[in-house]
Amino acid sequence: MIAALEAVYTANYLVGAFSPRVYSSLDDVPACQVGMLLGTSKYSRGRPSPVLAGRIRAAAELYHAGKVKTLVVSGACRPYDFFYETVAMKSGLMALGVPEDAIIEDNKSVRTLDSILRMRDVFGYDGFITISQRDHCTRALYLADHHKISTIGFEAGIQPGSYPDESLFSAIREPLAYVRAVLDIATDRRAKYPTER
Repeated sequence: MIAALEAVYTANYLVGAFSPRVYSSLDDVPACQVGMLLGTSKYSRGRPSPVLAGRIRAAAELYHAGKVKTLVVSGACRPYDFFYETVAMKSGLMALGVPEDAIIEDNKSVRTLDSILRMRDVFGYDGFITISQRDHCTRALYLADHHKISTIGFEAGIQPGSYPDESLFSAIREPLAYVRAVLDIATDRRAKYPTER
């Protein structure tokens, strides 16, 4: 038990150091050619996920503010949801006025690490804005830094309508996800689909 707590503490110290590189103000975030929108489940308890909705809105705000010219929507097919994350994100962005030709779909990134690596190795972007909630952005930046990929984060909010236990779930999940991120680096884990477009 003590060893497990030490692992969580160490991982959160290492990964958490990247939190200052996550911007929360649209005015302050530097402009970049491209933004990467990280996916998640489309539904929560049968309702549209307020987490995903918050990410989509943040990405659209970046685009309309001229902070990015292109958005890569990065995710995978979730069999238990019967949908591609990228399809939901693309349609959500278009509903908010982002033109279709400004959106690129990456539907083969099954994990955050895959999204980061595929941005460089498949799509050729070595500098971009990562868009998600703060803890998720922080984890993505930690992974990117190890692989010498240049990215900053833009913090998405959570759309109104979330259940209280969703915040609790996130508070429990992310520290454990930080441990997994550290293990990914320690074991030199790579993307499941390293070259497929």
